[in-house]
Amino acid sequence: MNIINWDDLIKGDPWTEGSAVTIGVFDGVHRGHKALIDRITSSPYRSVAVTFRVSPRQFFHSGSYQGDIIGLKRKLELFAEAGLDDCVLIDFSEDFSRITGRAFIRRLSRAVNMRHIVLGSDFHCGYRNDTDAAAIKQLAAPAGITVEVLPPVMEGGLPVSSSRIRHALASGEYGLAASLLGRGIECL
Repeated sequence: MNIINWDDLIKGDPWTEGSAVTIGVFDGVHRGHKALIDRITSSPYRSVAVTFRVSPRQFFHSGSYQGDIIGLKRKLELFAEAGLDDCVLIDFSEDFSRITGRAFIRRLSRAVNMRHIVLGSDFHCGYRNDTDAAAIKQLAAPAGITVEVLPPVMEGGLPVSSSRIRHALASGEYGLAASLLGRGIECL
């Protein structure tokens, strides 16, 4: 798997090969994240996950942020194991936080020749989370980019989520945490 820094990506030449993209923090690379990754790795395009070196939540809420479920090194290992072709890493900063979601998607789309994007139903990006999956659909349609929005992966009537995994770990429910992750917790 190739690891590409955001700044290098947008300053470089646009890709000629089309790509299928998913975007997120991917804290834990849990079953919900794997559903997104599986959709892009099974597409006919180059598979690209866009994520962050440090969670934006840590940037904005450093005092109350509970921490990452897994570190960056483990996240990248799990991405490679899932068969991703590329991972774009963003160094989240004050400047980056001011980019609108539409501007971010436009820049990303041009840089990686995006042909397909897969998002979770609760996806938001951009300055003050100004852009959701519906807005991305409107933005992508004229460019011929297909947008797939996946419903949450459910377990026990509730969505699989990083916050749910954190809660399970904190309360000693290791079996539940492992089930939500889709792997043993010794792999954290």
